[in-house]
Amino acid sequence: MGPVGVEVPIIGSDSVKWIEVSVPTALNNNDSGTSFATQTKDYASSTHIGDAPFLVWRIQMTLPNALELFELHLNQEFPGVGLRLTFSYPLYPFAFISEAGSDSHYLLYALTVSGVAYLLKLSKNISSYSSCFVFPKEDLVELDLQTYSSNGPISSVAAAPGCLVLGRNDGSVGCFQLGLLNQTAPGFQHELRDDSGIGVLWSFVSRGRTIKSAQDLKIFEVHGRKLLFVLHIDGILRVWDLSSYCKIFTLALSFTLEGATVTRLWVGEPKHDSTTVPLAVLCKSSLEVGLAIINVYNLHYSIGDKMFLSVESSHQNIPQEEGECVDVKLTTDKIWILKDNGLVYNYLLHANTDVEEAGCYVSQEEFVADQLFQSLENSADDLILMANSVFSSGKEHIFPLVSSIFLRRLLHPGVLHNLVLRATLMDYNKHWTDSEFQSLTVDGLKKEILLLVEDKTLPKSVSIFQGWKNFCRRYFHYWCRNNAPCSLIVGSSSGVVGLIRKSSVSLFRGLENIELLMDGSREELGDLVRIGLNSLDDDSEREILAELLRCIINISQQLGKTTYAIFYESLVCKHIISSEEIVRRLLKVLETGHGSIIAELHVFNLGADVAWEKEQANHKNLRKFSVDILLSLHALYKKAASWEKVFDVLGKYLQVLVPQKLIKDSGAGTLFNISNSIVVPAACQIVKVMFESALDILLFVSYLVDIGWQIDMSHHDISKIQLEMVPMIQEIVFEWLIVLFFSTTPSESLSIEDFSSQLSSLHIGSNTNKKLWNEKLGKPDFTLASILLPNIQSSSVDERCLSLGYLPSPHDIISMVQKFTSWIIFGKVGDESPSFLRRSITLSLILLRHGQYDALEFLLSSMEANSERERIFKCIQDDGSDFCLLQHLLGCCHLAQMQCGLHGILKDRKVCEAVHCFFRALSGKSASQSLQSLSPEAGLPYLGFSGFVASPAWKLLYYQWAMQLFEQYNISEGACQFALAALEQVDEALRLDDDFFERDPFNESATTIKGRLWANIFKFTLDLNLLNDAYCAIISNPDEESKSICLRRFIIVLYERGALKVLCDGQLPFIDLADKVEQELAWKAERSDVLAKPNPYKLLYAFEMHRHNWRRAANYIYIYSANLRTELVVKNQQQISVALLERLNGLSAAINALNLVHPMYAWIDPPNEANFLHSEHYPSKKAKKTVTEESAGKDLQLLRPQFYIDTEKLENEFVLASAEYLLSLANEKWTYSGTQKPPSDLVDLLVQTNLYDMAFTVLMKFWKDSGLKRELENVFYAMSLKCCQSTVSSYLAGKHSLLVTSSKDEVILDGSPDIGLTTQQTNLNSQWETLEIYLVRILSMLKFLLDSFL
Repeated sequence: MGPVGVEVPIIGSDSVKWIEVSVPTALNNNDSGTSFATQTKDYASSTHIGDAPFLVWRIQMTLPNALELFELHLNQEFPGVGLRLTFSYPLYPFAFISEAGSDSHYLLYALTVSGVAYLLKLSKNISSYSSCFVFPKEDLVELDLQTYSSNGPISSVAAAPGCLVLGRNDGSVGCFQLGLLNQTAPGFQHELRDDSGIGVLWSFVSRGRTIKSAQDLKIFEVHGRKLLFVLHIDGILRVWDLSSYCKIFTLALSFTLEGATVTRLWVGEPKHDSTTVPLAVLCKSSLEVGLAIINVYNLHYSIGDKMFLSVESSHQNIPQEEGECVDVKLTTDKIWILKDNGLVYNYLLHANTDVEEAGCYVSQEEFVADQLFQSLENSADDLILMANSVFSSGKEHIFPLVSSIFLRRLLHPGVLHNLVLRATLMDYNKHWTDSEFQSLTVDGLKKEILLLVEDKTLPKSVSIFQGWKNFCRRYFHYWCRNNAPCSLIVGSSSGVVGLIRKSSVSLFRGLENIELLMDGSREELGDLVRIGLNSLDDDSEREILAELLRCIINISQQLGKTTYAIFYESLVCKHIISSEEIVRRLLKVLETGHGSIIAELHVFNLGADVAWEKEQANHKNLRKFSVDILLSLHALYKKAASWEKVFDVLGKYLQVLVPQKLIKDSGAGTLFNISNSIVVPAACQIVKVMFESALDILLFVSYLVDIGWQIDMSHHDISKIQLEMVPMIQEIVFEWLIVLFFSTTPSESLSIEDFSSQLSSLHIGSNTNKKLWNEKLGKPDFTLASILLPNIQSSSVDERCLSLGYLPSPHDIISMVQKFTSWIIFGKVGDESPSFLRRSITLSLILLRHGQYDALEFLLSSMEANSERERIFKCIQDDGSDFCLLQHLLGCCHLAQMQCGLHGILKDRKVCEAVHCFFRALSGKSASQSLQSLSPEAGLPYLGFSGFVASPAWKLLYYQWAMQLFEQYNISEGACQFALAALEQVDEALRLDDDFFERDPFNESATTIKGRLWANIFKFTLDLNLLNDAYCAIISNPDEESKSICLRRFIIVLYERGALKVLCDGQLPFIDLADKVEQELAWKAERSDVLAKPNPYKLLYAFEMHRHNWRRAANYIYIYSANLRTELVVKNQQQISVALLERLNGLSAAINALNLVHPMYAWIDPPNEANFLHSEHYPSKKAKKTVTEESAGKDLQLLRPQFYIDTEKLENEFVLASAEYLLSLANEKWTYSGTQKPPSDLVDLLVQTNLYDMAFTVLMKFWKDSGLKRELENVFYAMSLKCCQSTVSSYLAGKHSLLVTSSKDEVILDGSPDIGLTTQQTNLNSQWETLEIYLVRILSMLKFLLDSFL
């Protein structure tokens, strides 16, 4: 019995959100009811009522009090909401739903084990119960069955509209007109009895002796008459007419099974215009456990005044050898048998004898086991061995690759099951609420799983592999336990075959032609013509193909199924290595095996015994394979007579693997229905087989090249393989790889700053709610294929399903998958893309529109690598169209990824890649036309071209667009590169004729464009803190206005960053900008706070000193000092002292600067005369040089203004400022008034404060002759008085050095004269000693002055 189909889960059926509604009861029934009925199994069923959706309901042992109900809408996605009715007592495994006679309600019959029957009037709008916690009492009818019968517990139940039938253990059958009559009305309850005229007592005794338990009940309607089939445990079948409550047929069934006990009865559907109804009875042996058989009978009926029934003497026996029977459905020609290990069907006896007698469908358990490496043919140990062999030179790739493979397969559509995953995570003490789990994105779920798997054991190298093995083993265990099959869905007219599981729903599909060939376990490869290989000319070619396929399967089995996982993951996981390199490494495994694997297996904790066994098995298998494959290839060559013939047959076989293009389409509108929930998992299964089959052929032909010398292959044959066949097979592998990637990869959730939304105002289709759509993005069960499906037009298959109310049949599912793959690779019917590269551009735009940047990068990068591999890269670049589009979209993708949380090296790498792509996008000849053909969602605005545009003009506009795009994302480095590139095109672009444009995009002069670009370059380099480059952009700017603005901004930024010293260190060339720089610095200084750091006046001083403009330097630093004197407002003494010290330093610097100028020019204007900077009456730069005193003096008198400040005035001000500073240190307040001669009270205050040095300095500086003598007498008099007043003094009168000037020209210009203490002064013990010292010093100084005068 070969497989004819595969189970396909409906995406979303495992994550229904239940509306919890409690069903109240008015009956005071405190009995648990365990003696009336029992709940022994999970129960599920479905029905399709008219044009209504399919209704599915379940009763589970884990939730015995609840009945779950949901709908399968044919024109919508799988429901996210279902109704869960909770009863007071556990439910009997039975329920029945029918129409309520109106378009808005259903009737639901249910029964609890306590003996209470319920009739509920359900609204067809399940969502209406979302605000209802208790079921409305007016829509509820209760019936206590225990008040009507005392004949024992219930053994079976059946129902029809207005009728509830109970079968009991004593064989009696009770019928209740529930929902049709009032419970107190006559005729509400009937007991179905064999006798009609004998006494009740005798009938009871007779019935009790002869009738056994009513094992199963079925109600069947024939020509408007309801027939009740009652199967008793002793094999007696009775048929009752429910309209008259009379028995019309009795039959004692015969069984070939020894010790048979009947358990179930199923009644099928008659053929159209037929009077034969199939019956199926399940019998189990009481002598041998697990032995069962299904007997199929043909029941004939005739309708007249009375109905006559008869059963054919012959019947069909179907042994149940493996697995327990769960459910059976009978159609007109088949019997479908659902077992706990799969689904099988048999043709009935009256069917066409020419067709195949039996077939089976591959269950989802087999698929899940294969995906999670839980099968013997595909184990986790084999995965790690193959990974170690392929990446033997790069161990660092093994564990990340293995984790990525396990994660990808765990999230694979059809494998991922929310309830199963939560049950598995609970074993790791990870508990989530429903809302927490539903809010997890695929990235969040991956992180949680990785954290649990990789942190369980130590060391790290062991934890990853063993952790994944344990996790997948637990997951598969819960998957089988929590998702067991419960009931079949079979439609005779529609052909649909489905399965209701404990926590999901699935359908069955047919097999693709290639799937029939790839079943390597079968000895015969089947009818090659039937599966689509009718292109083979004769029987000899079919024999060659059969032999060829055996060789391919032999190689595939030698490598194992883990090869596909490693090959696929290596390509989609950021391109670890190229596909060619992987093929070479796999071929090495074919030639040498896995090598010495004992040490490697020890690393992975598999044990010494297991390692040794695998080592021996590896050597044995390698030897056997090497011999077998050589013999098979020689036999193949001998049968074909030449390798050319083999290649010809192989080429015809490849046509089965080439994606098929649809020829016609109905042209219907977009359809988004439940079929989409089927297409994705079905496509995953079929495309996976296609991809693996194509990879098998690629490995086969590559292996032929490696061993060509051993199988008599000529150089011409090898060249043909390498140059013709390998590129063709690689293209097939690549196309299926892309489709498989779309089908299995979960979508990304939208980032906070979505690239697409910033490029253009986006909207999903008008028939889709954008908010709900965005919520789906990033969910594990919402793959990239789900994003693409709304773009696919509906087919005639979908229309037929909708019009007839059918779910898709196995053949329909195959047709939908074929359309899906055809649309991805070729596009819409009638509008096919000329190449897959061009088609990828359309797919890329869809991904870009929905923010799927990682998928977009993979698609475009893979397309680029595929083009290079096919050696058509150069011609694509020459043509320019597809290549330019690819590079442009790839650049947009890298930019978007950079915005999605990347930092550091990864972010810089994405920026560099984006810049690289945008530059390459202009390398083609047709760049302008191809890029302008992109929709606005690709980021490129309409630039006004009409026809061909010369390259410089296009490049200028494109580079400016790229510059603005990078600027928008604050990527100054990239924006600067495109600004510089745009500058190179300006001159040549402006020479274009205006006929190239619908509107003139260059309505500016070259100077304006260049000025704007240089201003942008200045901004970008300044943002990057490239100060020299920013200044170079300023001096290169031809637009004077723009240059001035940039220069001012440059100085402001330098000031804010504390980097204005760059202007003063001589590194920047002031080409005609020195005066402007000075003006901007002065402008900044005038508007800055006097205490700002760094102070702009100090920077101006340094700037002018570096340029040798001594007078300007002196003027700026004097303005700074004057501002400190006139504008400073401080609150405490410490701030006053600091400000005074700053002022002293400023005056000192001004004096020093003027000392560098010739004495006749050593003067500056007062601060209020601001125009002195640009005076043309004196040179801006003047060094010391010898001139004639007389001529210089005359000129000086003419040049100097009436009010000026020379060196002498600065020295006077410095002395007075020094006195003020020292007094502030002594906490004495005295403020300089600005007059050139100080008041006499200043000297007195200095003496009183013991600042004798400063007092004598002021005297010697400002008083002469008799005035000096008088002031000296006053000072010494004051000092003498202090000596008389100080009888006992250990206090030092002064703490400052005695720095009285020794000549009338000598002044103290640096520091404070009274700050430092000499050793002599420190040892003074009295004011007398101080007086004596100063008398001696003054006398010496006066003598020196007298000698100098004489």
